[in-house]
Amino acid sequence: MTEKKIAGVTAVIPTLQKNKEILTKLIEALERDTAVTEILLIDNSLIGFKHSSSKLTVITPEENLFVNPSWNLGVAKAKTEIVALLNDDIILPENYCGDVASSMSSEMGIVGVNGMGIEPLPETFCHPQKENIYLEPTNFMDDYYGIAMFFFKEAYNRIPDEIKIVYGDSWIFTHCQRMKRQNYRICGCTIYHYGSLSSSQIEFNPIAKVDAKIYKKLTVKWYHRLFSYEEIWDCHKYRLLGMTLKIKKKKPWGKRYA
Repeated sequence: MTEKKIAGVTAVIPTLQKNKEILTKLIEALERDTAVTEILLIDNSLIGFKHSSSKLTVITPEENLFVNPSWNLGVAKAKTEIVALLNDDIILPENYCGDVASSMSSEMGIVGVNGMGIEPLPETFCHPQKENIYLEPTNFMDDYYGIAMFFFKEAYNRIPDEIKIVYGDSWIFTHCQRMKRQNYRICGCTIYHYGSLSSSQIEFNPIAKVDAKIYKKLTVKWYHRLFSYEEIWDCHKYRLLGMTLKIKKKKPWGKRYA
C-alpha cells in the first residue's frame, strides 16, 4: 500500500511576544515537524524576533496589524497548499501539523481544535503526549476551535479588514459552510494552552466590541433581526425584534475523545 504523501504546511503565527518562552517552544516543535516547510511569524510587537530555525520568516509590520489582518497577510504569503493558523500561547504534541495534514483532503473546509482536548499549560512546559489524531465532522465551533486551524488555501475567505481581533474564525468557518465544504475538529490529542496573550488584554476590548458590531452588520440580515434561530455548540440562540435570547444546552456539545 502506497503511503499518502503529506502536503506541505505553512504555520502562520501572529504574536505580541507576551511570553517568548512558549513562543520559542512552539517554533522549535514546528522546526522538528517535517510537514511544516515554513513558519511565518507576524511580529505585532514590532520589537523583532531572532531564532535559528531555517523555516522561520519574521514579518514585522509598521504597526500592530491585530490578529485577523495578520491571518490574511500570512495566508497571502504562504507558499504551501495547507495553512495552519496558530496561537502563540500553545504547546503542541510532536509532529502535530503533519498528523493533521495527513488526514486532510482538498475538498475539506476548516479543521480546528476540539475544545474538549485543551488542558492548562503545566509548569514544566513539556509537550503533550503524542496520541492518535483523527478528524471528526462538525457544524459548530466551540470556544477553543480557533487556536489552531488548518485548511487548504483555496478554502480560505479573506476576513474583512475592519474586523481586527475577534470573529475571524467565525468568518472563515461560516464561509466554508456556505460553500458546502464540511468543517472538522481535531480529536484524539491534547493541546496545552496558556491562555490568550493578546486579544484578552483590556486595551483591546473596545476593538472587540466594534468587531462584534461590524460582524453582525455583515452577516445578520435585517429580517433575521426580526426573528431567527441558530444552534451553536453550547446553546440555542433566538433573535426576536432586535433582542437576543440564549438558552444553554444541558450538556456541552462534544466529547473529549472517542
